[in-house]
Amino acid sequence: MTGRFKAIWTEAESTLVAPDKTGKTAVAIRAWRGARRVSSLCLALLAAGIAPSALAAHASVPPARESHPLKANECLPAPKGKVVLTISGVVTCGNAGSEASPLARFDMPMLEALPSRVNATHTPWTQGVVRFSGPLLRELIQRVGQDVSTVSVKAINDFSADIPMSDITRYEVLLATRRDGEPMPVRDFGPLFILYPFDAHPELMTEEIRFRSVWQVNGLVLR
Repeated sequence: MTGRFKAIWTEAESTLVAPDKTGKTAVAIRAWRGARRVSSLCLALLAAGIAPSALAAHASVPPARESHPLKANECLPAPKGKVVLTISGVVTCGNAGSEASPLARFDMPMLEALPSRVNATHTPWTQGVVRFSGPLLRELIQRVGQDVSTVSVKAINDFSADIPMSDITRYEVLLATRRDGEPMPVRDFGPLFILYPFDAHPELMTEEIRFRSVWQVNGLVLR
Protein backbone atom coordinates (compact mmCIF):
# COMPACT_ATOMS: atom_id res chain seq x y z
CA MET A 1 0.00 0.00 0.00
CA THR A 2 1.36 3.49 -0.87
CA GLY A 3 2.16 6.06 1.83
CA ARG A 4 -0.80 8.21 0.84
CA PHE A 5 -3.32 5.32 1.18
CA LYS A 6 -1.76 4.24 4.48
CA ALA A 7 -2.17 7.72 5.94
CA ILE A 8 -5.84 7.80 4.92
CA TRP A 9 -6.49 4.39 6.56
CA THR A 10 -4.75 5.44 9.79
CA GLU A 11 -6.65 8.70 10.09
CA ALA A 12 -10.03 7.10 9.37
CA GLU A 13 -9.45 4.25 11.81
CA SER A 14 -8.41 6.58 14.63
CA THR A 15 -11.65 8.49 14.11
CA LEU A 16 -13.78 5.36 14.31
CA VAL A 17 -12.20 3.95 17.44
CA ALA A 18 -12.89 7.11 19.43
CA PRO A 19 -15.38 6.28 22.20
CA ASP A 20 -18.97 7.43 21.78
CA LYS A 21 -22.11 7.43 23.89
CA THR A 22 -24.05 4.87 21.91
CA GLY A 23 -21.99 1.80 22.75
CA LYS A 24 -21.67 0.98 19.06
CA THR A 25 -17.96 1.66 18.74
CA ALA A 26 -16.97 -2.05 18.71
CA VAL A 27 -19.47 -2.83 15.96
CA ALA A 28 -18.19 0.05 13.88
CA ILE A 29 -14.61 -1.13 14.36
CA ARG A 30 -15.43 -4.66 13.18
CA ALA A 31 -17.34 -3.33 10.17
CA TRP A 32 -14.53 -0.94 9.29
CA ARG A 33 -11.83 -3.60 9.58
CA GLY A 34 -13.87 -5.96 7.41
CA ALA A 35 -14.23 -3.27 4.77
CA ARG A 36 -10.52 -2.54 5.06
CA ARG A 37 -9.63 -6.20 4.38
CA VAL A 38 -11.89 -6.30 1.31
CA SER A 39 -10.52 -3.01 0.00
CA SER A 40 -6.94 -4.17 0.58
CA LEU A 41 -7.66 -7.34 -1.39
CA CYS A 42 -9.12 -5.30 -4.24
CA LEU A 43 -6.05 -3.04 -4.30
CA ALA A 44 -3.74 -6.06 -4.33
CA LEU A 45 -5.67 -7.61 -7.19
CA LEU A 46 -5.55 -4.40 -9.20
CA ALA A 47 -1.81 -4.15 -8.58
CA ALA A 48 -1.45 -7.68 -9.95
CA GLY A 49 -3.50 -6.83 -13.01
CA ILE A 50 -6.54 -8.93 -11.92
CA ALA A 51 -10.01 -7.40 -11.93
CA PRO A 52 -11.94 -8.12 -8.68
CA SER A 53 -14.96 -9.07 -10.85
CA ALA A 54 -12.90 -11.93 -12.29
CA LEU A 55 -12.33 -13.31 -8.77
CA ALA A 56 -16.08 -13.12 -8.02
CA ALA A 57 -16.92 -14.94 -11.24
CA HIS A 58 -14.41 -17.66 -10.39
CA ALA A 59 -15.81 -18.04 -6.85
CA SER A 60 -19.34 -18.51 -8.22
CA VAL A 61 -18.33 -21.62 -10.19
CA PRO A 62 -19.02 -24.73 -8.05
CA PRO A 63 -16.17 -27.24 -7.75
CA ALA A 64 -16.32 -30.14 -10.18
CA ARG A 65 -17.68 -33.40 -8.74
CA GLU A 66 -15.44 -36.39 -8.95
CA SER A 67 -17.12 -38.71 -11.45
CA HIS A 68 -17.65 -42.38 -10.68
CA PRO A 69 -15.94 -44.67 -13.22
CA LEU A 70 -19.31 -46.29 -13.96
CA LYS A 71 -21.22 -42.98 -14.03
CA ALA A 72 -24.87 -44.03 -14.31
CA ASN A 73 -24.13 -47.45 -12.82
CA GLU A 74 -23.87 -46.19 -9.25
CA CYS A 75 -27.22 -47.81 -8.40
CA LEU A 76 -25.80 -50.97 -6.79
CA PRO A 77 -23.79 -50.88 -3.55
CA ALA A 78 -20.41 -52.55 -3.46
CA PRO A 79 -20.19 -55.93 -1.74
CA LYS A 80 -18.66 -55.85 1.73
CA GLY A 81 -18.03 -59.58 2.02
CA LYS A 82 -16.83 -62.38 -0.23
CA VAL A 83 -18.19 -62.11 -3.77
CA VAL A 84 -20.30 -65.19 -4.55
CA LEU A 85 -21.87 -64.05 -7.82
CA THR A 86 -20.63 -61.92 -10.71
CA ILE A 87 -23.05 -60.81 -13.42
CA SER A 88 -21.69 -59.57 -16.75
CA GLY A 89 -22.99 -58.93 -20.25
CA VAL A 90 -25.74 -56.37 -20.85
CA VAL A 91 -25.50 -54.98 -17.32
CA THR A 92 -27.13 -51.58 -16.86
CA CYS A 93 -26.72 -51.36 -13.08
CA GLY A 94 -23.29 -52.40 -11.86
CA ASN A 95 -20.83 -51.84 -9.06
CA ALA A 96 -17.56 -52.98 -10.65
CA GLY A 97 -15.83 -53.28 -14.00
CA SER A 98 -15.66 -50.28 -16.33
CA GLU A 99 -18.04 -47.90 -18.03
CA ALA A 100 -17.78 -49.96 -21.21
CA SER A 101 -18.07 -53.33 -19.45
CA PRO A 102 -19.87 -52.94 -16.11
CA LEU A 103 -20.20 -55.85 -13.72
CA ALA A 104 -22.67 -56.52 -10.93
CA ARG A 105 -21.03 -58.30 -8.01
CA PHE A 106 -22.93 -59.70 -5.05
CA ASP A 107 -21.94 -61.10 -1.71
CA MET A 108 -24.35 -63.42 0.06
CA PRO A 109 -25.94 -60.73 2.30
CA MET A 110 -26.74 -58.66 -0.82
CA LEU A 111 -28.49 -61.62 -2.45
CA GLU A 112 -30.38 -62.48 0.71
CA ALA A 113 -31.50 -58.87 1.09
CA LEU A 114 -33.53 -59.26 -2.12
CA PRO A 115 -37.15 -60.45 -1.85
CA SER A 116 -36.99 -64.18 -1.17
CA ARG A 117 -39.29 -67.02 -2.24
CA VAL A 118 -39.57 -70.57 -0.98
CA ASN A 119 -39.94 -73.52 -3.33
CA ALA A 120 -40.80 -76.80 -1.64
CA THR A 121 -40.33 -79.48 -4.26
CA HIS A 122 -38.91 -82.82 -5.25
CA THR A 123 -35.86 -82.67 -7.50
CA PRO A 124 -34.04 -85.28 -9.57
CA TRP A 125 -31.05 -85.02 -7.19
CA THR A 126 -32.62 -85.09 -3.71
CA GLN A 127 -34.80 -87.39 -1.62
CA GLY A 128 -38.29 -86.28 -0.66
CA VAL A 129 -39.57 -82.71 -0.59
CA VAL A 130 -36.86 -80.12 -0.01
CA ARG A 131 -37.44 -76.43 0.79
CA PHE A 132 -35.19 -74.18 -1.25
CA SER A 133 -35.25 -70.41 -0.78
CA GLY A 134 -33.71 -67.41 -2.50
CA PRO A 135 -34.52 -64.56 -4.88
CA LEU A 136 -36.41 -65.17 -8.10
CA LEU A 137 -33.94 -65.20 -10.97
CA ARG A 138 -36.09 -62.80 -13.00
CA GLU A 139 -36.15 -60.23 -10.18
CA LEU A 140 -32.38 -60.40 -9.83
CA ILE A 141 -31.94 -59.90 -13.58
CA GLN A 142 -34.40 -56.99 -13.63
CA ARG A 143 -32.31 -55.41 -10.86
CA VAL A 144 -29.16 -55.23 -12.97
CA GLY A 145 -30.04 -55.54 -16.67
CA GLN A 146 -32.51 -54.78 -19.42
CA ASP A 147 -33.57 -56.35 -22.73
CA VAL A 148 -32.14 -59.76 -21.79
CA SER A 149 -33.01 -62.72 -24.04
CA THR A 150 -30.66 -65.42 -22.71
CA VAL A 151 -28.85 -66.02 -19.44
CA SER A 152 -25.69 -68.09 -19.48
CA VAL A 153 -25.20 -69.68 -16.05
CA LYS A 154 -21.65 -70.51 -15.00
CA ALA A 155 -20.56 -72.86 -12.22
CA ILE A 156 -17.45 -73.07 -10.08
CA ASN A 157 -16.22 -76.09 -12.09
CA ASP A 158 -16.57 -74.11 -15.38
CA PHE A 159 -19.75 -75.91 -16.38
CA SER A 160 -22.24 -73.59 -18.10
CA ALA A 161 -25.77 -73.73 -19.47
CA ASP A 162 -27.96 -71.27 -21.33
CA ILE A 163 -31.43 -70.48 -20.02
CA PRO A 164 -33.86 -68.62 -22.30
CA MET A 165 -35.46 -65.60 -20.67
CA SER A 166 -38.84 -67.09 -21.58
CA ASP A 167 -38.23 -69.82 -18.95
CA ILE A 168 -37.28 -67.24 -16.34
CA THR A 169 -40.34 -65.06 -16.92
CA ARG A 170 -42.81 -67.95 -17.23
CA TYR A 171 -41.70 -70.00 -14.23
CA GLU A 172 -40.65 -69.00 -10.72
CA VAL A 173 -37.05 -70.05 -11.18
CA LEU A 174 -35.02 -69.49 -8.01
CA LEU A 175 -31.44 -68.60 -7.49
CA ALA A 176 -31.49 -70.65 -4.31
CA THR A 177 -29.22 -69.54 -1.48
CA ARG A 178 -30.54 -71.91 1.21
CA ARG A 179 -31.76 -75.48 1.55
CA ASP A 180 -34.19 -76.16 4.40
CA GLY A 181 -33.24 -72.80 5.87
CA GLU A 182 -29.50 -73.44 5.90
CA PRO A 183 -26.74 -72.11 3.63
CA MET A 184 -25.63 -74.67 1.04
CA PRO A 185 -21.98 -75.75 1.03
CA VAL A 186 -20.22 -76.36 -2.26
CA ARG A 187 -20.51 -80.14 -1.84
CA ASP A 188 -24.29 -79.78 -1.51
CA PHE A 189 -25.31 -77.66 -4.56
CA GLY A 190 -23.98 -74.43 -3.04
CA PRO A 191 -23.39 -71.70 -2.65
CA LEU A 192 -26.04 -70.95 -5.32
CA PHE A 193 -28.37 -73.27 -7.19
CA ILE A 194 -30.69 -72.60 -10.17
CA LEU A 195 -33.92 -74.31 -9.18
CA TYR A 196 -37.04 -74.81 -11.31
CA PRO A 197 -40.44 -75.44 -9.60
CA PHE A 198 -40.61 -79.12 -10.56
CA ASP A 199 -43.59 -80.12 -8.42
CA ALA A 200 -45.70 -77.14 -9.51
CA HIS A 201 -44.96 -77.87 -13.18
CA PRO A 202 -44.42 -81.59 -13.82
CA GLU A 203 -43.71 -80.83 -17.50
CA LEU A 204 -40.36 -79.42 -16.37
CA MET A 205 -39.06 -82.85 -15.42
CA THR A 206 -37.10 -83.23 -18.65
CA GLU A 207 -33.46 -83.71 -19.55
CA GLU A 208 -33.33 -80.23 -21.05
CA ILE A 209 -34.53 -78.55 -17.86
CA ARG A 210 -32.27 -80.71 -15.69
CA PHE A 211 -29.35 -79.50 -17.79
CA ARG A 212 -30.35 -75.89 -17.10
CA SER A 213 -30.62 -76.49 -13.35
CA VAL A 214 -27.04 -75.55 -12.58
CA TRP A 215 -25.62 -75.84 -9.08
CA GLN A 216 -22.44 -74.35 -7.59
CA VAL A 217 -23.29 -71.18 -9.53
CA ASN A 218 -20.83 -68.28 -9.40
CA GLY A 219 -21.61 -66.26 -12.53
CA LEU A 220 -24.32 -65.12 -14.92
CA VAL A 221 -23.82 -63.64 -18.38
CA LEU A 222 -26.77 -61.61 -19.66
CA ARG A 223 -27.26 -61.55 -23.42
